[in-house]
Amino acid sequence: MIKVRCRFRSPPAALALSNFGHIAFSVPSAPAITKFYVDALGFRVSDWIEDMFAFLRCGPDHHSVNFLTGSATFMHHIAYELKDWSHVLTACDILGREKRPIIWGPGRHRVGHNIFVYHRDPDDNIIEFYTELDQMKEEELGYFEPRPWHKSNPQRPAVWTRPDSAPVWGLAPSPDFRRNGNEHLNALT
Repeated sequence: MIKVRCRFRSPPAALALSNFGHIAFSVPSAPAITKFYVDALGFRVSDWIEDMFAFLRCGPDHHSVNFLTGSATFMHHIAYELKDWSHVLTACDILGREKRPIIWGPGRHRVGHNIFVYHRDPDDNIIEFYTELDQMKEEELGYFEPRPWHKSNPQRPAVWTRPDSAPVWGLAPSPDFRRNGNEHLNALT
């Protein structure tokens, strides 16, 4: 009897996505759609960047949906939460192995304070992986969980100016991030 040993390569490490995070849209009027989401659907406003970019929540996460006033209506990106910074590093390794370049990041957003990295999937959709998004654990208190990097403590919903909303750290977005209708984001990044 002949014994044959087969060695199978183990599958590549996959991302351990913690959560579907949020979805972002370019819309004709961020204030108008925000009013609908708040009044009709019960969302709460977490932050604004001037009157053109709204961050809304329907749970403890800083935002579940974003609306940016733009010249066209389209889905800007889908975001998935990762467990921690080490998982962001793993995501970058996997994206590199899959020949999916990072089009922005890594960095830390100032609004929501999350660590982020953006890439395009094979269908050309922008995907964000993030960790450490601000949390409002007790809605009745009206402020986000204190973090060492918050300028204000406690961090309450605010209206940010464009210069004040720039990422805390990280490189500028690539031209690939800005294509396909994303050019209107120039002032926000």
